[in-house]
Amino acid sequence: MNHEAQIWQAALRWHDETTRDECDWDSFTTWLEQSPAHRQAYDDVALLEDQLARGRAVLAAASAPAPRRRRPVWLAAAAALVVAVALAWSWLGTPFTAPAVQNYQASASEVRRLQLDDGSTILLAPGSSVAIAGRHQNRIELEGSAYFDVPHDPSRTLVVAAGGYSIRDIGTRFEVVSGQGQLKVSVAEGAVAVDLPGQAGSAQVLAGQRLLFSGAKPVAEYASIGAQDVASWREGRLAFFNEPLSLIAQQVARHAGVGISVDPGIADRRVTLTMQIGDGSQLVAQLVQIASLVSARDGDTVRLSAGSPQR
Repeated sequence: MNHEAQIWQAALRWHDETTRDECDWDSFTTWLEQSPAHRQAYDDVALLEDQLARGRAVLAAASAPAPRRRRPVWLAAAAALVVAVALAWSWLGTPFTAPAVQNYQASASEVRRLQLDDGSTILLAPGSSVAIAGRHQNRIELEGSAYFDVPHDPSRTLVVAAGGYSIRDIGTRFEVVSGQGQLKVSVAEGAVAVDLPGQAGSAQVLAGQRLLFSGAKPVAEYASIGAQDVASWREGRLAFFNEPLSLIAQQVARHAGVGISVDPGIADRRVTLTMQIGDGSQLVAQLVQIASLVSARDGDTVRLSAGSPQR
């Protein structure tokens, strides 16, 4: 069996496993993140499963009689999907192509609201983007910040990939902020699990908690947070509590619509502050004043550093 066939076989098996309550989500997420080919194969399988459901009558007539020996469920699914592929090729006369992932982006001046088929809501913070995949829209890749409101459903797990981490949820309200290898997860209601890159197990984040990963060797750092401060940008303000200046700068940059770089010497400095967003034009100035920083223009980027400005 060649490498491509092995990936397809694994994708078929995982597609069946994710429909079961006892699915090993940690192992599934690890497999997905091992290679872009794994994600593509899983998406291909999901689409074919949809085609199979819509054309079940045709497939039943075209399928060979089942053997007497009972086969594992995933092997039966594999056989049916092979038939689907063959029919697709014969009907279309072209190789099978998976559907494009749904991509959404919010501009620097908007909070974008997305509604998923299961009733889940995603609020994209300004300057952020998501890619939504999976048959049930349950795999999401995030760049930036987003607030998730997910109805409780034990049969469906939402997986958010952000900054090399995976956040798993079956029903809650939470915010995810990512960028440059850093991650912040804040939970307003319910609980989520965060899978750590290259590590076994996961970190649990409960309602009223914020989990932060930052630095060259990320360590889980917990803090308390009020529900009103989870994704505070929804209310027109940015609230930070003992967070690294580098992570704060990334969030400010998205709302201000400008690039911000932070001097490495102060990137890990912890800052607590609250700012009104307004139209975003004064955010950098507010950050500079409150955190006692110095700013300098470098083309389209604002560079932040410590010390007194030169006269």
